[in-house]
Amino acid sequence: MGLFNLRKSEPVQVVEVGGYQSFSTPFLKIPNGNLSLPFVSDRYQTMGYIPFGEDNLFPQYLNQMYYSSPLHGAIVDFKTNAAVGGGYSFNDSTLTAKEKVDLYAFGKKISISKMIKSITKDLIVHERVYFHLVLKGGVLTKVKRISPEKVRISKCKTIYSINDDWQYTRNIKTLTKYLPDKRDGECIYVYECESLGQDYYPIPQYTSALNFVFLSGEMSYFAKSNIQNSVFPSFAMLFPKKPQGREELELIKETVNKLKGAENAGKAVAFFANNQEQLPKIEAIPTNSNADLFKESSDLNTEQICFSHTIDPILLGVRTTGSLGNGSDIKQAYVIFEKNVITPLREMVTEIVDQLVKIAGIKTNVTITNYQIINETISAVEDEGNATMEALNAMSPLVATKVLEMMTINEVRALAGLTAVEGGDVTKTQEETEVNKNIGI
Repeated sequence: MGLFNLRKSEPVQVVEVGGYQSFSTPFLKIPNGNLSLPFVSDRYQTMGYIPFGEDNLFPQYLNQMYYSSPLHGAIVDFKTNAAVGGGYSFNDSTLTAKEKVDLYAFGKKISISKMIKSITKDLIVHERVYFHLVLKGGVLTKVKRISPEKVRISKCKTIYSINDDWQYTRNIKTLTKYLPDKRDGECIYVYECESLGQDYYPIPQYTSALNFVFLSGEMSYFAKSNIQNSVFPSFAMLFPKKPQGREELELIKETVNKLKGAENAGKAVAFFANNQEQLPKIEAIPTNSNADLFKESSDLNTEQICFSHTIDPILLGVRTTGSLGNGSDIKQAYVIFEKNVITPLREMVTEIVDQLVKIAGIKTNVTITNYQIINETISAVEDEGNATMEALNAMSPLVATKVLEMMTINEVRALAGLTAVEGGDVTKTQEETEVNKNIGI
């Protein structure tokens, strides 16, 4: 397996594509081959780093897939919001006044709210997180996130090469890995997940479906090109001779136009000629079968991409065959998803932030608020709720009113398909009694 030339230094070329100027950008043409198995080998160490992918651009393709595939991008955002969407807080109860000021200044310096979301996305997409650190006399003076696609590792795993655009290798900067005894100078903080059998670059689990991710991104372009470039006549009219003059040509156009449109559907048509050989011949044209191929590919893509991310399609609003997707199904799916995916992800984000705060010399730790996109109050009211409503409707109005008075506010709201409210686990009578007690009645 060969490598592409990694020493390009030519100026950006302008190419005419469809009348528009297309420049070389980070969005690249995805190469052929199996995207699930990127080529990585320390035998091909180049200029002190190990290429990631046959052309050293596999991390760039991972970023590109996030934008090109609607489902994959939505899952990444869903995971990010589920992991850190509830916000964060620092345990500052044991900090001195100066330490609290230092913590506040540190949070402002690195824009910690944005940083936490960036860390989470980096872990999901790349399973790698990097920060450029500058220390002076043991004091952390600079912290800057480095996007993982810009980083390549050396064979010794202590020196990292950083380049804003790995299509060209003229602006490579090297940084040594941060170690606890580091006191002065620049270095790189490294957090890399472990991948089975991988010594240098972690490979995200979803790459097992990366070919499907690529296909899902190409399908919209496929559908667009299919509409723009295909010919869709339903039949062809074959005439035995060329039109003799402009008058005859206009007559043929007028005849064809009279056959088109909704107002002419179902009408009969008659053709006249001096003999049978001069009558036009009408032949049906087979319809394009790409629509069936499109649907089959779409269904398969959805399943495989969701499987690779360990997420139930129902959480993304995708109804699977044979499933109604009621409230209990969604809640159960989210609980499984949270325990197996979100909780470990949140723990990794917490560990990274705690380490950065520790490097800054602040003795505290961060807590990410547990955040459930699928609220615990969701319940399956389709069966139980409908049965209760039917029973109430069968009662007399007086009896039904008495029954409702004995139910809590949230139970009544559940019958109407509404979410629970705070303080709603009391009956209407109990609520009125409490209110009267408070105002002294």
